[in-house]
Amino acid sequence: MSDVAGDPPMSTRLLGRYGGPIVAGLGFVVTRFFVAEAVVLSGGPLAVAATVGSLVVGLAVAVAGVALGVGAFSPAYVADVSRGCLFGTGAMTAALAVTVAATGVDMIGAAIGTQLLVANVLLAGAIGGMVNGHRKASLRRRRAAIMRSANRARFINRLLRHEVLNAAAIIDGHAELLRGDDANRDRSVDAIRRGAERIESTVDGVGTIADAGSDDAVSLAAAVRAGIESAGDGETSDRAASIDLVAPADGDDAGGSADTGGDEPAEPLAVEADDRLSVVFERLIEHAVDVRGAERVRIETTAGRHAAAAAVVDDGTPPSDRQRDVLERGSFPEYDDPTNGFALQAASLLVGEYDGSIRVDRGDETRIAVRLPRASVDAAAAAVGVEYPDLRRAVVAGIGAGVAMGGLYWSTSGVLPVIGALYGVENVAIGWITHLFHSVVFALLFVAVASRSDARTRLDRPLGASLAGVGWGTLLWLVAAGLLMPVWLRAVGVPATLPNLPPIGLFGHVLWGATLGLGYVSLGGRFD
Repeated sequence: MSDVAGDPPMSTRLLGRYGGPIVAGLGFVVTRFFVAEAVVLSGGPLAVAATVGSLVVGLAVAVAGVALGVGAFSPAYVADVSRGCLFGTGAMTAALAVTVAATGVDMIGAAIGTQLLVANVLLAGAIGGMVNGHRKASLRRRRAAIMRSANRARFINRLLRHEVLNAAAIIDGHAELLRGDDANRDRSVDAIRRGAERIESTVDGVGTIADAGSDDAVSLAAAVRAGIESAGDGETSDRAASIDLVAPADGDDAGGSADTGGDEPAEPLAVEADDRLSVVFERLIEHAVDVRGAERVRIETTAGRHAAAAAVVDDGTPPSDRQRDVLERGSFPEYDDPTNGFALQAASLLVGEYDGSIRVDRGDETRIAVRLPRASVDAAAAAVGVEYPDLRRAVVAGIGAGVAMGGLYWSTSGVLPVIGALYGVENVAIGWITHLFHSVVFALLFVAVASRSDARTRLDRPLGASLAGVGWGTLLWLVAAGLLMPVWLRAVGVPATLPNLPPIGLFGHVLWGATLGLGYVSLGGRFD
């Protein structure tokens, strides 16, 4: 299936999808190859704190990348944060290159220690870029909300001033005629009645924009049908036009949801909107017919993994640049313009509230595609979205489970120093830090995977979560500890048995998984 109209740029889509793993990989590489081997444990307290602190910060960047990858963050937010991380790291890399070119490597190495210097500079750039990306995304959302509020107030003001005052002037004029002109009495009464209906309709329209709709997801097909019915009932439009709803030919869920004949499908295509969504299609049809002179209008629906779109296609005059800006950018004209109409402004405001977008394509036919985020279970599962509070609970539960498992290893075996050897330092302290890092990463992955499983509704109780954790821990013992860890140790020059599956490892991973599952649900975590 082709992409849904109105998709963001390719770079944003790529970073929105893969930005989390990129940040995680960047933090891990910098930490493993620049920080870990430069850690000082036998020097003064300041040197130990500085080097160990850099190790913790680097691993925290990797954890943040994993959280971006599995969390319920919008693709735009992930793209902003990951882009900031890459730009910050790139800028620091360029600064280091310029410094090395100007002073030479020997001078830098003699002054501080090249590895740790490079690591700290790169980590500073990565963290600064991520913070800047977070602020950029927050400011963009705030600006969009402020602009929508301002446009809503401007829209309501103009609508009341234009429609109500004009209707009032008509009523006043015909009321004067009724004073002494019996011949035109019926015509004046009809004009007054139409003016009153116009005022009533305007007040209803203001209420639609001003009031908050329901929070429930709505069927896209039902909203389109309601919009077509309202536009074709003879009240919205002043001209006759053919209005059709065309379902896609691929027969998937989008087509099923758009089917206008017979019963409703068992699982209609739901989008993140409210009961006012039908107004969007009603207003777009109204503008196509009344303002741009369309004689034929059809609505085509398409669906992607995370978004769905309904395109209003007509044969009328193509929208002007100003009309396109109103729809695509929410740029309301500074002055009232009858050719723009209030219909486009209403549609733009509502779609903006739904975090959707509108795209206008002009050609032989005009295509105005309304793109909205999907609200189906399948779309949520495809996004692997763990809510932010649950991410924090997973991190805390992962640390707790790591402490329990690490305490077992510390008292019964010499595994912790071997874990440190993975990072170039065979030391208990480094083993503890990196072991907790692994524990947090695998805890986040556990919650993400369990949230996608068909059995997720049965995992919210302590017993179910503990059993799922035991299963996850056993899998990690077989794959991560039994196969990947020996290969990693051999790669860094440490002899290791392959596969390496000692009983104490199984017991430790079972303890870790049970503690993780129990701790996560005890903190209020959920898998839905």
